[in-house]
Amino acid sequence: MVLKPCATGTTTEGDSRELEEAREPMEVSLDSCLKKRKAEFDPEEEEEEGEEEEEIDGATEERIVELSESDDTDPMAVPEWDVDSFDGLEYYSSPEPELSSDEQPYENMENAHEHYRIFKRQLIDSKGFMVDPRLRPSYGYKGIRPLSLEGEWAKRITFCEEMVSVCLQKYNQEKAKGCSVEFVKVVRINYRAGPRPKSYITFMAREKPDGDLVEYQAKAMATLDGKKHPILCRPAPIPKP
Repeated sequence: MVLKPCATGTTTEGDSRELEEAREPMEVSLDSCLKKRKAEFDPEEEEEEGEEEEEIDGATEERIVELSESDDTDPMAVPEWDVDSFDGLEYYSSPEPELSSDEQPYENMENAHEHYRIFKRQLIDSKGFMVDPRLRPSYGYKGIRPLSLEGEWAKRITFCEEMVSVCLQKYNQEKAKGCSVEFVKVVRINYRAGPRPKSYITFMAREKPDGDLVEYQAKAMATLDGKKHPILCRPAPIPKP
Protein backbone atom coordinates (compact mmCIF):
# COMPACT_ATOMS: atom_id res chain seq x y z
CA MET A 1 0.00 0.00 0.00
CA VAL A 2 1.32 3.45 -0.92
CA LEU A 3 0.06 6.39 1.07
CA LYS A 4 -0.69 9.69 -0.54
CA PRO A 5 1.75 12.37 0.58
CA CYS A 6 0.56 15.17 2.78
CA ALA A 7 2.51 17.96 4.42
CA THR A 8 0.56 18.56 7.59
CA GLY A 9 -2.44 16.31 7.41
CA THR A 10 -5.68 16.83 9.22
CA THR A 11 -7.76 14.42 11.18
CA THR A 12 -11.32 14.25 12.33
CA GLU A 13 -11.99 15.21 15.91
CA GLY A 14 -12.91 11.64 16.77
CA ASP A 15 -9.65 10.03 15.65
CA SER A 16 -7.45 11.04 18.55
CA ARG A 17 -10.37 10.92 20.97
CA GLU A 18 -10.89 7.25 20.21
CA LEU A 19 -7.24 6.62 20.96
CA GLU A 20 -7.37 8.60 24.19
CA GLU A 21 -10.51 6.86 25.42
CA ALA A 22 -9.16 3.38 24.74
CA ARG A 23 -8.70 1.40 27.91
CA GLU A 24 -8.40 -2.29 27.08
CA PRO A 25 -8.11 -4.55 30.15
CA MET A 26 -4.58 -5.79 30.84
CA GLU A 27 -3.13 -8.34 33.20
CA VAL A 28 -0.94 -6.07 35.30
CA SER A 29 -1.71 -2.75 36.98
CA LEU A 30 0.66 -0.03 38.11
CA ASP A 31 0.94 1.31 41.57
CA SER A 32 0.10 4.98 41.03
CA CYS A 33 2.52 5.47 43.53
CA LEU A 34 0.24 5.71 45.67
CA LYS A 35 -0.62 9.29 45.39
CA LYS A 36 2.43 10.07 47.47
CA ARG A 37 4.76 10.72 44.57
CA LYS A 38 4.95 14.30 43.45
CA ALA A 39 5.27 13.31 39.80
CA GLU A 40 4.85 10.04 37.95
CA PHE A 41 7.38 8.96 35.37
CA ASP A 42 6.52 10.33 31.95
CA PRO A 43 9.52 11.22 29.81
CA GLU A 44 7.35 13.24 27.46
CA GLU A 45 5.99 15.60 30.12
CA GLU A 46 8.69 16.23 32.68
CA GLU A 47 11.32 18.95 32.41
CA GLU A 48 14.95 18.15 32.88
CA GLU A 49 16.24 19.19 36.24
CA GLY A 50 19.15 16.75 36.43
CA GLU A 51 19.25 14.86 39.68
CA GLU A 52 17.19 16.31 42.45
CA GLU A 53 15.89 15.08 45.76
CA GLU A 54 12.30 15.34 46.88
CA GLU A 55 11.01 14.90 50.40
CA ILE A 56 8.06 12.52 50.48
CA ASP A 57 6.69 11.99 53.99
CA GLY A 58 10.20 12.08 55.37
CA ALA A 59 11.61 9.77 52.70
CA THR A 60 13.98 11.00 50.01
CA GLU A 61 13.44 9.96 46.43
CA GLU A 62 15.97 10.60 43.70
CA ARG A 63 14.60 11.05 40.22
CA ILE A 64 16.04 11.67 36.80
CA VAL A 65 13.83 13.50 34.36
CA GLU A 66 14.17 14.45 30.74
CA LEU A 67 14.41 17.72 28.93
CA SER A 68 11.01 18.01 27.31
CA GLU A 69 7.90 20.14 27.11
CA SER A 70 6.71 21.91 30.21
CA ASP A 71 3.11 22.53 31.18
CA ASP A 72 3.46 26.01 29.68
CA THR A 73 4.15 24.70 26.16
CA ASP A 74 1.68 26.06 23.62
CA PRO A 75 -0.53 23.10 22.63
CA MET A 76 -0.60 24.47 19.08
CA ALA A 77 3.18 24.78 18.75
CA VAL A 78 4.69 22.75 15.92
CA PRO A 79 7.18 20.16 17.23
CA GLU A 80 10.80 20.29 16.10
CA TRP A 81 11.65 17.81 13.36
CA ASP A 82 14.22 15.05 13.90
CA VAL A 83 14.68 15.70 17.61
CA ASP A 84 14.21 12.67 19.86
CA SER A 85 13.13 13.64 23.36
CA PHE A 86 14.53 10.34 24.67
CA ASP A 87 18.11 11.05 23.60
CA GLY A 88 20.41 11.04 26.61
CA LEU A 89 17.76 9.66 28.97
CA GLU A 90 19.01 6.87 31.22
CA TYR A 91 17.09 4.51 33.45
CA TYR A 92 17.38 4.87 37.20
CA SER A 93 15.38 2.83 39.69
CA SER A 94 14.19 4.72 42.75
CA PRO A 95 13.39 3.09 46.09
CA GLU A 96 9.72 2.74 46.86
CA PRO A 97 8.25 4.48 49.94
CA GLU A 98 7.24 2.22 52.79
CA LEU A 99 3.46 2.08 53.20
CA SER A 100 1.22 0.41 55.71
CA SER A 101 -1.01 -2.45 54.58
CA ASP A 102 -4.14 -0.28 54.36
CA GLU A 103 -2.37 2.06 51.91
CA GLN A 104 -1.55 -0.66 49.39
CA PRO A 105 -3.96 -0.56 46.40
CA TYR A 106 -2.78 -3.96 45.08
CA GLU A 107 -2.50 -7.39 46.58
CA ASN A 108 1.03 -7.98 45.36
CA MET A 109 2.78 -4.65 45.58
CA GLU A 110 6.21 -6.18 45.03
CA ASN A 111 5.14 -7.49 41.62
CA ALA A 112 3.45 -4.19 40.75
CA HIS A 113 6.64 -2.24 41.49
CA GLU A 114 8.80 -4.70 39.54
CA HIS A 115 6.50 -4.66 36.50
CA TYR A 116 6.54 -0.89 36.51
CA ARG A 117 10.33 -0.79 36.64
CA ILE A 118 10.54 -3.21 33.71
CA PHE A 119 7.99 -1.18 31.74
CA LYS A 120 9.89 2.04 32.44
CA ARG A 121 13.20 0.50 31.35
CA GLN A 122 11.61 -0.82 28.14
CA LEU A 123 10.24 2.65 27.35
CA ILE A 124 13.63 4.28 27.78
CA ASP A 125 15.63 1.59 25.98
CA SER A 126 13.25 1.62 22.98
CA LYS A 127 12.75 5.41 23.10
CA GLY A 128 9.01 4.94 23.40
CA PHE A 129 8.48 2.41 20.62
CA MET A 130 8.56 -1.04 22.22
CA VAL A 131 7.07 -2.26 25.50
CA ASP A 132 5.45 -5.45 26.71
CA PRO A 133 1.66 -4.82 26.62
CA ARG A 134 1.19 -7.25 29.52
CA LEU A 135 3.12 -4.85 31.75
CA ARG A 136 1.22 -1.76 30.73
CA PRO A 137 0.42 0.40 33.76
CA SER A 138 -3.21 1.32 34.21
CA TYR A 139 -3.91 2.65 37.69
CA GLY A 140 -3.46 6.41 37.55
CA TYR A 141 -1.01 6.19 34.65
CA LYS A 142 -1.10 8.87 31.94
CA GLY A 143 2.10 8.17 30.06
CA ILE A 144 3.00 6.31 26.88
CA ARG A 145 0.99 3.11 26.45
CA PRO A 146 0.68 0.41 23.77
CA LEU A 147 -2.62 0.25 21.91
CA SER A 148 -4.23 -2.73 20.22
CA LEU A 149 -4.72 -2.79 16.45
CA GLU A 150 -6.78 -5.98 16.44
CA GLY A 151 -10.49 -6.71 16.31
CA GLU A 152 -12.65 -3.66 16.92
CA TRP A 153 -9.50 -1.56 17.26
CA ALA A 154 -8.37 -2.25 13.68
CA LYS A 155 -9.85 1.13 12.74
CA ARG A 156 -6.82 2.70 14.41
CA ILE A 157 -4.69 1.44 11.54
CA THR A 158 -6.04 4.20 9.28
CA PHE A 159 -4.98 6.81 11.82
CA CYS A 160 -1.51 5.22 12.02
CA GLU A 161 -1.15 5.18 8.24
CA GLU A 162 -1.96 8.89 8.06
CA MET A 163 0.62 9.71 10.73
CA VAL A 164 3.26 7.57 9.01
CA SER A 165 2.52 9.27 5.69
CA VAL A 166 3.33 12.69 7.16
CA CYS A 167 6.59 11.40 8.63
CA LEU A 168 7.67 9.51 5.51
CA GLN A 169 7.09 12.49 3.27
CA LYS A 170 9.36 14.60 5.46
CA TYR A 171 11.93 11.81 5.67
CA ASN A 172 12.04 11.26 1.91
CA GLN A 173 12.44 14.99 1.32
CA GLU A 174 15.24 15.56 3.81
CA LYS A 175 16.96 12.36 4.89
CA ALA A 176 16.60 9.51 2.41
CA LYS A 177 19.83 9.20 0.44
CA GLY A 178 19.63 7.73 -3.04
CA CYS A 179 16.36 5.95 -2.38
CA SER A 180 12.71 6.48 -1.63
CA VAL A 181 11.11 4.78 1.35
CA GLU A 182 7.65 3.33 0.69
CA PHE A 183 5.20 2.39 3.43
CA VAL A 184 4.05 -1.25 3.55
CA LYS A 185 2.16 -1.92 6.79
CA VAL A 186 1.76 -0.88 10.43
CA VAL A 187 3.28 -3.20 13.02
CA ARG A 188 2.33 -1.54 16.33
CA ILE A 189 1.56 1.79 17.98
CA ASN A 190 2.36 3.33 21.34
CA TYR A 191 0.40 6.43 22.21
CA ARG A 192 0.53 9.26 24.70
CA ALA A 193 -2.69 11.19 25.17
CA GLY A 194 -3.00 14.81 26.26
CA PRO A 195 -3.23 18.29 24.69
CA ARG A 196 -0.19 17.40 22.52
CA PRO A 197 -0.83 13.69 21.84
CA LYS A 198 2.06 11.77 20.32
CA SER A 199 2.06 8.51 18.36
CA TYR A 200 5.03 6.13 18.30
CA ILE A 201 4.45 3.91 15.29
CA THR A 202 6.54 0.95 14.16
CA PHE A 203 5.95 -0.02 10.54
CA MET A 204 7.40 -2.03 7.70
CA ALA A 205 8.74 -0.15 4.69
CA ARG A 206 10.53 -0.85 1.45
CA GLU A 207 13.57 1.14 0.47
CA LYS A 208 13.18 1.62 -3.27
CA PRO A 209 14.37 0.86 -5.82
CA ASP A 210 14.24 -2.90 -5.28
CA GLY A 211 14.93 -2.80 -1.57
CA ASP A 212 14.08 -5.37 1.07
CA LEU A 213 11.47 -4.86 3.74
CA VAL A 214 12.90 -2.85 6.63
CA GLU A 215 11.37 -2.02 10.01
CA TYR A 216 10.98 1.73 10.50
CA GLN A 217 9.84 4.01 13.29
CA ALA A 218 7.74 7.16 13.00
CA LYS A 219 6.82 9.63 15.71
CA ALA A 220 4.16 12.25 15.04
CA MET A 221 1.87 14.61 16.88
CA ALA A 222 -1.63 15.92 16.23
CA THR A 223 -2.40 19.45 17.39
CA LEU A 224 -5.82 20.62 18.54
CA ASP A 225 -6.62 22.07 15.12
CA GLY A 226 -6.49 18.55 13.67
CA LYS A 227 -3.16 18.95 11.86
CA LYS A 228 -0.62 16.15 11.94
CA HIS A 229 3.04 17.02 12.40
CA PRO A 230 6.09 14.78 11.84
CA ILE A 231 8.61 14.54 14.66
CA LEU A 232 10.97 11.84 13.44
CA CYS A 233 11.26 8.94 11.01
CA ARG A 234 14.09 6.40 10.89
CA PRO A 235 14.99 2.75 10.41
CA ALA A 236 14.39 0.87 13.64
CA PRO A 237 17.67 0.49 15.54
CA ILE A 238 19.11 -2.98 16.04
CA PRO A 239 18.14 -4.17 19.55
CA LYS A 240 20.96 -4.41 22.07
CA PRO A 241 22.01 -7.99 22.88
